[in-house]
Amino acid sequence: MSLEESFAIAPERFLSRPGAAGAMGALMDEYARAAELLCAFAETISSTSFEAEREGADPWTVSPRAICSHVRRAALGYANDIRRARGLPHKDREPGLPQGAIHVTAPSELRPALVEALHYTEGALEGLYEASEEEISKITFEVPWGPTFDPDMLLEHAVMHLLRHRRQLERWELSA
Repeated sequence: MSLEESFAIAPERFLSRPGAAGAMGALMDEYARAAELLCAFAETISSTSFEAEREGADPWTVSPRAICSHVRRAALGYANDIRRARGLPHKDREPGLPQGAIHVTAPSELRPALVEALHYTEGALEGLYEASEEEISKITFEVPWGPTFDPDMLLEHAVMHLLRHRRQLERWELSA
């Protein structure tokens, strides 16, 4: 399957409600497309290249494995931020893993991890799909890196986060 074909069916692969209404529905469709593009590329990385490390100031960028683990952790974190702000149940970590440790150990693990994270995000947005921009912008929270966001802003960030790290992986492979 080509990237173009993958791109066309992405929402159905990552979402239980593709094509949902409103701004939240549109952002989730784009989040799914970005996830598909990232996963399609990650799945082309050999296991040797996936583990290859390079020096770097940020531990989340020293290898493709570290980048994919970071992307997974962030996707769950974004959903948790929205869930906390809305007073919904959230999970801070996965059972059996130390706080903050969420690992992707092979390229093939990224897709199911992001499917799970995007479904979890969909649940965080229940009741917001038909909400007005004004209603959505009233839900504010501080993100871990400092600024105050609303769900719309955080989902826009989440989409770009996946696109940025897909580009990083593509360049990693080119510079090897």
